[in-house]
Amino acid sequence: MADTTDHVPATAIERSARMAQAGLKVGGNYAKYLARKAVGRSSEADKAVLHRNNAEALYQEFAQLRGTALKLAQSISVDPGGFIPEAFAEVLSQAQYRVPPMSVALVSRRIKDELGASPEDLFASFDRDALAAASIGQVHRATLRDGTPVAVKVQYPGVRETISSDLAVAKTVMRRIVKSGKVPLDHYIQEVRDRLLEETDYEQEARNIECIAKQYQHPRIVTPRVMADYTTKGVLTMSFVEGQHLAEFLADQPSKARKDDAGQLLWDFVHDQVAGGYDTMHADVHPGNFLFRQDGTLGVVDFGCVKSFPPSFRSQFLALFRAQIREDWDEAKALYYETDILNPESQDAQSQERIFDFFKRFGQHLLAPYKSPTFDFSNRPFHDQLGKLFKEASTFNEPIGSPHFIFVNKVLVGLHGVLARLGPTIDTRASLDQLMQAQ
Repeated sequence: MADTTDHVPATAIERSARMAQAGLKVGGNYAKYLARKAVGRSSEADKAVLHRNNAEALYQEFAQLRGTALKLAQSISVDPGGFIPEAFAEVLSQAQYRVPPMSVALVSRRIKDELGASPEDLFASFDRDALAAASIGQVHRATLRDGTPVAVKVQYPGVRETISSDLAVAKTVMRRIVKSGKVPLDHYIQEVRDRLLEETDYEQEARNIECIAKQYQHPRIVTPRVMADYTTKGVLTMSFVEGQHLAEFLADQPSKARKDDAGQLLWDFVHDQVAGGYDTMHADVHPGNFLFRQDGTLGVVDFGCVKSFPPSFRSQFLALFRAQIREDWDEAKALYYETDILNPESQDAQSQERIFDFFKRFGQHLLAPYKSPTFDFSNRPFHDQLGKLFKEASTFNEPIGSPHFIFVNKVLVGLHGVLARLGPTIDTRASLDQLMQAQ
């Protein structure tokens, strides 16, 4: 059984101290490497060891902090362009579903506090070992008294209370690196806080599951259903969905045809939601949230981050996509102003031109898959260039665009990250037609 933990640091002081501890470990590792390099004793192997040691140091602290910190680790690990060291992406990918779980005693206490009885009294069977453990909670396999197999998601204690302190620390750091004055940083922080608070409310996630199941009915997309009598804000019980996570799926060396089919399902799932005019969208595309099933269907298993976009933003986003497909740069530029990508109140003329040039290049590269009937996502140069563009985007020292783009980018980065690892050939014709014709 994996190592377990019963303590999640909850105060700003305690959490800041853990982050400082991680910084000291990373700094010490770099000091040792540089000392060896100074005397000509370092090698590429030493550099690889450095990256792995630093990734392990960060992961150990993030795994203890959980919550917002592990959400950051998830974001870092989904790297479509390969511009972070491979060891970081590999090690931090554990944050998707392999976090040290709570002890059995704490799980039992959490369930009793939430549902009024121990798991042994509530369920016909309850697997004491966690099936998966991630940033906000862990999942146990169980069986209801009527024989229904279920997944029971148990939230770590205190995670909801850490969100504000984590974001307060993040805000302080961001204030040091972004332009002060006219940048509406509070607006972006509030958007992230709102979504994280939703993710720590399992009753809200239950509503998300039922909403997506109702509005998005596809014969090859499998979603769980909620067991309302066994669900609270801190415990979510849902029907069990079998399947393999991406790493397990790839370890079985599936055929190219099987990878193409799986990739097409994921691609279509995302595009159908964008173009389908639905009220909400699954906005957390990363490997831990999808299951590749033996019957060729795709399981979607986490609905903590479901985003509702205002109709006005959705219309602007689709119009921007079409303008860039047509290479109508006058219209695209006007839409950049409408969506605050270009903002004369916080950007001087030179900055606006630089930003416009970047988004023109970024958009054209991102739209390359739509420019031919099929696109091969095993194309390494495509992902390398995309990685360089993401890296260039990080040099802009101010938030850019409507806060809703936070979740558009989350979906884009996640989708391309999964496809880069899967390497399918995708037929993009139907998705292009959908996006060009959507109302």
